[in-house]
Amino acid sequence: MQLNAQKDSTHLKRYQAVYIEIGGPSTIASLNYEMGLLQKKRLKLNVRIGLGFTRFKDFSIAFNPDITVPIGLSTMLLLLDRNKGILHIELMGGNTISSYVKADNNYQPHREFDNHGYISAGPSWTFNKGLYTRLAYCLLLEKYKTPLHWGGISIGYKFK
Repeated sequence: MQLNAQKDSTHLKRYQAVYIEIGGPSTIASLNYEMGLLQKKRLKLNVRIGLGFTRFKDFSIAFNPDITVPIGLSTMLLLLDRNKGILHIELMGGNTISSYVKADNNYQPHREFDNHGYISAGPSWTFNKGLYTRLAYCLLLEKYKTPLHWGGISIGYKFK
């Protein structure tokens, strides 16, 4: 008598990527770290965190940067795997924490914090040497209320 166990194709896929994103959930620019969590056949699940800036000086021209921190999950569906690279379609979603300076009642700088949601989708291409690029449409939900249509372009490096 022979017993055969069914193989599950789900496994940890711990790649890491570092990339710069212009636009996207940080609105202007951000430096991001992404890590692969799981992979099942052609589908991947990833997590990302970034640090972005929208302005470096406040209204009084003092150095007081507005900061954004996008945090989210993404799923990637493999569309094409060729000798020159890999094409995925990505769907992302998450939260962006923003810290920005406004004038208080006495016209003095006052820092405020908000949360904003985002959903993003688009193609990504990873070249065999590890160069990573992505183009995305991003729906920002300012304070989880006001929808803003935005785009993003990313370039970076994937470590295997």
